[in-house]
Formats: sequence, structure tokens, C-alpha cells
Amino acid sequence: MHSNLRILYILVALTLVTAGVWWLQGNQGRLDRIEGTEFGIVDTSKVDKIFIADMDGVEVTLTRPERGRLWDLNGKYKAREDAVTLLLKTFRRAAVQGPVAEAAEENVVRLIAARGKKVEIYQGGDQPVKTWYVGTATPSHTGTYMVLETPEGRGAEPYVVHMEGFTGYLSTRFFTSEREWRYTGIFDHPKRTLRKVEVRILEEDGKSYALTAQDEGGLVLSDLQGNPLPYRDTTGVQDHFLRFKKVHLETFRSRLDPQVEDSLRTASAAFELSAVGKNGKRANIDVHWKPGSGQPNELGTLEEHDMEQLYGVTDDGEVVLLQRFVFDPLIRPLSELQKNPIPPVASAGLPMPTN
Repeated sequence: MHSNLRILYILVALTLVTAGVWWLQGNQGRLDRIEGTEFGIVDTSKVDKIFIADMDGVEVTLTRPERGRLWDLNGKYKAREDAVTLLLKTFRRAAVQGPVAEAAEENVVRLIAARGKKVEIYQGGDQPVKTWYVGTATPSHTGTYMVLETPEGRGAEPYVVHMEGFTGYLSTRFFTSEREWRYTGIFDHPKRTLRKVEVRILEEDGKSYALTAQDEGGLVLSDLQGNPLPYRDTTGVQDHFLRFKKVHLETFRSRLDPQVEDSLRTASAAFELSAVGKNGKRANIDVHWKPGSGQPNELGTLEEHDMEQLYGVTDDGEVVLLQRFVFDPLIRPLSELQKNPIPPVASAGLPMPTN
């Protein structure tokens, strides 16, 4: 009898253990049901402001605009669309991976206080709906140490947070450099809003030109005085025009001394590029050659110009870095567009492509 009871107790215990294991497996990543661990934002469409600050006092504020897709950055610039989208995705999919080991908890809290980022998430109103204190990555680099604060109070313990469907850590997404957050678009003309481009090749005469989209759907090649010019390669010219719809610089960090930047602002550019939108707003970029490294290339000759980058000067006088991969196709000379030209009268009504 006692033997049978012992067997029954053992079976009950095994059943409870099995059920516990099943529950933990079935609810992995659902620790956010516990108070103080609900890091995720269910509806990120209502997020209208994000504030990020580091422990050095550097901070950025991202604000959703009333109109347009690009968020505002510190009330001065537009923010990178890809970086904002990544933040919103992180807010939506963040979940607790597990608690911090008791032995490591004190050290984790100390690291968050010393090197962490404060991230405030707003959904209307003056108070954040949630504040994340983002620390470093876990030793396995599959999670990030975080502490959560809500209007009800700050969590007492740190947790390991990850993003469902992503393997890696999240701390690098919360950077505070204004330059890194700035939108890098120089020309931005979605759909059919690009009306005109001008390419000035200042190193040689007779190679500058303009391309203008007509209301009836034609695309006209002309000199900078507006005189129509013939061309035969309809598809090639149309493709060239469309390259100006969306053009980005590489970085706002020129890596030049201030004195060198000043000299570039006043120096004659090698090229000048302009794009005019449907609303008549014009954007310009002056393009300067970046000197070569002074080292011989694979053929043993010295390259006069850098093969990867160019310098640019924006409308605001900022000196920036440009990628030749992006800009070399934009600075094609007029002779390339006029290969095997046809009479000007026949070229005036060439159809525009669908943007």
C-alpha cells in the first residue's frame, strides 16, 4: 500500500515538473506579463516623440511631423527614415528574454547607470508612456540589459530584452549623434514631382545641360540657356533623368580640418548639380574632387582623384562626403547624352517614363 502511494506521489511530481517545463517553453518571451517588464509598445502609430540621451549629456529628440514621412530632428533637421522605422519596429517587437542572474544584477545596474541610454517614448502629452534604460549587450550578444520605467514607477530589476525574430543586441539602435541621425537625402522627389535637373560641368566648356519634364509628358534636353538640343537614346536619357529623383550623400562628417572646409566653400567646384521639384523648390550640391591617396594603383600609376569618394558643399554651406558610386553616373557630359542625335524638332515630344 505504502509502495503504491510512493509511486503515485512520484508520478504526480513528474507530471507537475513536465507541466512546468511545458509552460515555460510555451511562454518563453512572455515574462513581459509581469509588472515592470512590459517593454513593448502595442501601437507604434501613436508614438509621436522619442527622446534619447546618453550619460555624457548628449541627446536627440525625434518628433513625428503633422505632414510628410520624415520625422523632425531636434527641431532643426529631418531624421533618417530608416533609423526611425527601426526604432518603431524595436518598440513594437521588444520582449523580455529572461531575468538577469542574481549574481550579475548589481554589476548590470551599475553598467546601465554608467554607460546606458535613456529612451523616452511619448504617445501624446507631456509625459512618456514608457522609458527604457538601455544598457550593454549580454555576453552572448543575443540580448540587451534594460530597465523599464512607466508612469506608475520604475522597475526594481533589470531584464534581458530582445526583439522577436531578430538575433543580436539592440543598444546600437539608440545613438545620440545628431550627425548620424540626420537625413542624408540631397534630392528627394517621389512619384512624378521631379521637374528639372541641371548638370554643370565647370572643368570643360560645352558639356553642361538641363533636362526638363514637360506637362504633356515630354522630356526636353537643352543647354543652360534653354535652347533645345537633339538626342536619340530616349531610354538612356530618361533613365539618367530619373537618377536624380532620390540622391543621398554618404555622411555629414567630412573628416577635414575646419580651415580646409572653409577653403572648399570658396573654391571653384568641378561640378554643380541641381534638381527642381514640382513646387519650384531647387536643391543644389557643389561637387569637388577628393585628392587621391598618392599611392600607385594596381597598374602602377598614381590616381589624381580618390576612386571612392568626392567632397560636396550643400546649399547650407556644409562640407560633406559623397560616394562616387552614386555621383559618377550623375555627372555624365552632354556628349554622352547626344550620341547619334536626331533633329531637335523630332526630339521635343519624347514621352516621359512612368515614375
